[in-house]
Amino acid sequence: MRRRASFGLRPRLVLALVATSALTLAVAAATLLTPLERRLRNSELESVSQAAGAAQAEIADLTPAELIPSSAAARSAVKSIAQRADGEAVLVDERGRVLAPADPDPDDVASARRALRERRTFTALLGEGAAAEARVAKPLQGDGQRLAIAVSRQLDTVRSAVAEVRRAMVTAALVGLGVALLVGIALASELVRRLRRVRDTALLVARLGPVAELAPSSGHDEIADLARAFAIMQERLREQEEARRTFVSTASHELRTPLTSLQLVLALLREELAAGGLDAASVAAQVDQANAITGRIGALAAQLLDLSRLDAGLPPRQELIELHETCRAVIAEFAVRASETDHRIELRADDGLWAVADPDGVAQIVRVLLDNALRFAPPGTAIVVELTSDAQSCAIAVHDRGPGVPEAEREQIFERFRRGTETGGEGGFGLGLAIARELARRMDGDVVLVGDTSGARFELRLVPAPVSQDLPGEV
Repeated sequence: MRRRASFGLRPRLVLALVATSALTLAVAAATLLTPLERRLRNSELESVSQAAGAAQAEIADLTPAELIPSSAAARSAVKSIAQRADGEAVLVDERGRVLAPADPDPDDVASARRALRERRTFTALLGEGAAAEARVAKPLQGDGQRLAIAVSRQLDTVRSAVAEVRRAMVTAALVGLGVALLVGIALASELVRRLRRVRDTALLVARLGPVAELAPSSGHDEIADLARAFAIMQERLREQEEARRTFVSTASHELRTPLTSLQLVLALLREELAAGGLDAASVAAQVDQANAITGRIGALAAQLLDLSRLDAGLPPRQELIELHETCRAVIAEFAVRASETDHRIELRADDGLWAVADPDGVAQIVRVLLDNALRFAPPGTAIVVELTSDAQSCAIAVHDRGPGVPEAEREQIFERFRRGTETGGEGGFGLGLAIARELARRMDGDVVLVGDTSGARFELRLVPAPVSQDLPGEV
């Protein structure tokens, strides 16, 4: 298959500009020359009409003896009328005889006789091109008799004037097209140069990645906006790549630690199996330790999966949910663990508090907050889950009596893989609060740490349900 010749942006822009200019000039010529010629022809006809109208004064001075064929006085009067009209004139009497001139135009004679016969004035623009003329035939009143005069003028001046304007427009059109061609070439070359620069930058980023340096654009047009948008995109890609590398590095480190511990436990267990004389209590302890490490790895894998879903940008569901029932169900999940650590989980809320949110997302956030509270609250203390609401929002607050969070770390603990210093040796990956906040913000809410004199109070703030809604359902 033969490849068609490439027709680039530059020739297309130049051709479009030249074609637009040519079309504009053609439309201008068509809308100017035809009305101009029509106006000039009408002006010539008006001039001939005025000359014919002034003939009455010339004829009124002639006596009956002068109103005869070939009369010198009649010829002089008709000649004066013809000169005033810059054309020809014919005078006929009531019997249709030509009084002057001696060699009249037959068409003028016929027009004069018609005006005499029908006793009314005739005006006409006759012919086209070189044969065009303006003619007026008008009845007159002589000394006791009826007369008629026909005045005509060739429209040579109209033709010459229109031709002159046409030549001027052709010259202007050629100059305009030349200028349009030069401007089009210059403009298209500049646009193509700048677009090629953006293309080369894109290819550079494709080859080197987001680390490629881009030259800043200082223009103020759409191409400059495109270049700046591309630079912003590259900066975002660089930030995402840096975040991805940090995430992979930190996740690898977090996974490596429990995996190393699990390998060590399994290696010790294998050595005891190889040496014989197994101690059932020691083996049970090591198996329990391996199970705990496996659970820790599983929890980290689950949190990494949650982060990957958040990073994928999947939109959460938006439903009406009853917060009291959601909190009660999540608290029931932690009942056994709370009893093992000698904690009490108290739910302080009334039924009927509704919010617009993702039910699974809300439950997951409450799990994160309760897990934090159980790990940091002293044994024997109460963990309070409280539901509050106002006109702007509703909230689920989880309050413990643990060591709290230092002022300098109140925002840092919501970053990925960041743990507070007051952990008391409790293990964690620094992902729970980050996941909770990102989930809440996807639901147009937030997770915040509220200042408290003792312990920590985390609040999940959500969009309240419309007051007219009494039953759950899709929003």
